[in-house]
Amino acid sequence: MANHLKPLFITTNFGGVPIPKVMVDGGAAVNLLPHRMLSKMGRTEKDLIPTRLTVTKFAGGITKTHGILDVDVMVGSKELKIAFFVVDTTSTTYNALLGRDWIHQSLCVPSALHQQLALWNEEGYIEIVEADPRPFRPSAMCFEARYYYDDLGPFTFLEVNQNGHPHGVTAQRLIEDGLASSLEDWNRPFVLNLQNFDV
Repeated sequence: MANHLKPLFITTNFGGVPIPKVMVDGGAAVNLLPHRMLSKMGRTEKDLIPTRLTVTKFAGGITKTHGILDVDVMVGSKELKIAFFVVDTTSTTYNALLGRDWIHQSLCVPSALHQQLALWNEEGYIEIVEADPRPFRPSAMCFEARYYYDDLGPFTFLEVNQNGHPHGVTAQRLIEDGLASSLEDWNRPFVLNLQNFDV
């Protein structure tokens, strides 16, 4: 079970529309929706609440938001009205990102390790939602698809030197494909720049 590095992707229901490849990410503060998804959900720019908030990427770049979209999100049997920051992005393969805003509101405990979400439903019972086992087609040429190779696992140390310090690591296919390519995952937006706050 632990021999993987898969992110946590689920299929959700956004206002009656099933949306696959929704990433649940505790490293993101807010919920993000790529601008390209507006038309797929039957929404337009007119539905957005104006804002001057910006989103800071992991590598430090700033992304302006088109606005905030209210969406009824259903995961398992739980439905909540959630605010999504609509952003322009061509580098992401997710159709939406559920960050800590949704995780905390929904009383969710996500586990990338177990590829599951634990949700407390309205009756106070725990509901388990399974992650999508194969969110990408085998032919997908996106970076995240590499995490679903069967022989990709965590980093492990190869050996120690004469001082007892590790000096080699491996992560099976991740190292075979080149560590540099694994660092392409650095542009995930996750922090809000709260200057010029105007929601």
